[in-house]
Amino acid sequence: MRPTLAVLGVRAPSEVAVKAQPFKRAQFGLFQGKTKLYGNNVPFSLHKTRRTWLPNVQRKRLFSETLQSNIRVKLTTAALRTIKKKGGVDNYLMETKADLLGWKGLQLRVSLRDAQKQNAELTVPVVKGERVPKKSFLSADPTTALKELQRPRTAAKFVRHTRRMAAKELGKPGFASAQETIKYMKEQKLKQNRLLPRQGSTKLPL
Repeated sequence: MRPTLAVLGVRAPSEVAVKAQPFKRAQFGLFQGKTKLYGNNVPFSLHKTRRTWLPNVQRKRLFSETLQSNIRVKLTTAALRTIKKKGGVDNYLMETKADLLGWKGLQLRVSLRDAQKQNAELTVPVVKGERVPKKSFLSADPTTALKELQRPRTAAKFVRHTRRMAAKELGKPGFASAQETIKYMKEQKLKQNRLLPRQGSTKLPL
């Protein structure tokens, strides 16, 4: 019995009817149809003993471009090879058959579809020839920007962006050194203080 989309929307993972599955564990990860195999150990004396073969299961964090976050999931090496072949976990979840995805894969597919619908509603149609401004990772309000810079990820992104802009100003590829970046920021601060009036001036964070 395979879990359907209707079941996924109502029941929790522990309540999904997967008792009829030969390998219940495969429903809670991306196993690509791999299951538990049974056989015999056959030595030279031909005294057979029963044994099993389990799939090679790994725990991975896969980045989803639609969700813009990492997905923590258990998956087999066969599924990992297929994800690399498809060009990402999003393509794998949307293009793979439901029989190979299992409960966890279908749940991720539903969340991807919901995220795609939300992104489609938020996107604004671009007029041909119109220049689209790049989205800044810092707020326009100086107080809010300083609060955002206290977060480690935002601060690291700001430093990388500043080093890249300093290298671009110097005509160098890649990133500028720490001294060159500090010099670039001081020059930008002086330019900004000249352009803005003193009473309502906003200073760049150093």
